[in-house]
Amino acid sequence: MALLHSTEAKRASELDPIAEKIAQAAARLPQIEDGSPEEARAFRKKRGNPFAPKPAEIERVQDLLIPISSGSLMIRIYEPPGHRKPLRPGFIFYHGGGFVLGDVAQYDTVVQHIAATSGCVVFSVEYLLAPENKIKGIHRDGFEAYKWIRENAAKLGIDENRIAIGGDSAGGNLTIGVELLCKQTNFPVPKYQVLVYPSVDLPMTFPSVKEFGEGYFLTKKAMEWFRSHYLESPEQAFDPDLLFLKRDVGGLSPAFVVTAGFDPLRDEGKAFADHLAEHSVGVEHVCYNDMIHGFISFAGGVPAGMHLLQEIGVKLKKFL
Repeated sequence: MALLHSTEAKRASELDPIAEKIAQAAARLPQIEDGSPEEARAFRKKRGNPFAPKPAEIERVQDLLIPISSGSLMIRIYEPPGHRKPLRPGFIFYHGGGFVLGDVAQYDTVVQHIAATSGCVVFSVEYLLAPENKIKGIHRDGFEAYKWIRENAAKLGIDENRIAIGGDSAGGNLTIGVELLCKQTNFPVPKYQVLVYPSVDLPMTFPSVKEFGEGYFLTKKAMEWFRSHYLESPEQAFDPDLLFLKRDVGGLSPAFVVTAGFDPLRDEGKAFADHLAEHSVGVEHVCYNDMIHGFISFAGGVPAGMHLLQEIGVKLKKFL
């Protein structure tokens, strides 16, 4: 089957058959907006992800508790196989899940493939979720995790000047939040950023939200449910700090932005890529035209997901 992707944010004539089956199956399951965060987490953990990628070859995996101002958080460190150079490049990954769901364990094999393909030491961050932690607190914690890793780079076996950050969906939003906090505090920005179908428009104003708001895995109702937990109030969606498409993004890291053709977040992801370019930030955008939101997590059954994992590895090698 031919890979359908382009630099234009558009849908293919047909949805990928496996992605369509995943979307249809998700529509038959209990919907997260009908329950609590605890119920949604328990259901996701019990059901698992039958389409997760198979494990990749990794030299070592270890968990480390690191200090942040609000206490501590865990990072899972993936060392790729091969000759261990004095200092390797590093990649910090922030998982998706609407800031309410998801954890390091659920993204384990996804991150393994990024480490194995890129040659980077990868740090997967177990940030505190909403509703216990709200969006600005999550951004702060993500920034402090990046800051701690950079300041302890030599001990961790990585080069502080060759660190990239990235994430998918809410993790993409977190990545941008970290970048902007670096700029705000005059802390060195990462070398590169990877934004996989990022959430950047909290007011949900783009046409793709309506076009794909039902029946394509991520729904508009689910997005509203996520917002109800990670925002302090509905009005916070219009907080100037969180309106990334109106922020001055000059000086941020070069970016690789990925969108999906049948994703409610498609249009805002492309808009953010254009916003970076308008501020003279180097950016590459690719849309997987026949894919749904979340397809990188289904790389074990969706070939495009595995292709994207490999493409991310290639980009990290190039820039780091």
